[in-house]
Amino acid sequence: MLQRVQSVLLLLTALALGVFLGTNSFVKAIGPSEKVVVNPYHVFHQTGNLASFNKDIYYVAVLGGLALILTIFTIFQYKNRIRQMLFVALNSLLIGAALAITVYHIQTDAIKLGSGEGTYGLGMWAAFVALAANWLANRFIKKDEKLVKDADRMR
Repeated sequence: MLQRVQSVLLLLTALALGVFLGTNSFVKAIGPSEKVVVNPYHVFHQTGNLASFNKDIYYVAVLGGLALILTIFTIFQYKNRIRQMLFVALNSLLIGAALAITVYHIQTDAIKLGSGEGTYGLGMWAAFVALAANWLANRFIKKDEKLVKDADRMR
């Protein structure tokens, strides 16, 4: 049924992945018109209106998009809990890979550009929320499967 707790958590995962894909993960303001930005599509160093460093990282967006599509598909797999657990586990791998690659690019590319400290943006926190909500959804799916198996054993 769609009104189960895990369906709500999977919907929260999908929303958080949408926020991850739509916002910046890391921003470092170096000066009044100079900044370094990391999002799922680019790592770039902007000076004024010109980009002095631009590295495309579209594969992070592809991983996030695949995770978003898989999450939405998984919500409607409530009739087969085993398959739903499999898709949620695969989804955790996709979200974790996107998050790990984003952190890698922040550490290797963004931190080295310019001086000063940056701040993690909403996109980074949304990816962590997506991973946590996905993990909780898997726990509730396993709990439902255990309840069904116990009820079948009682018959």
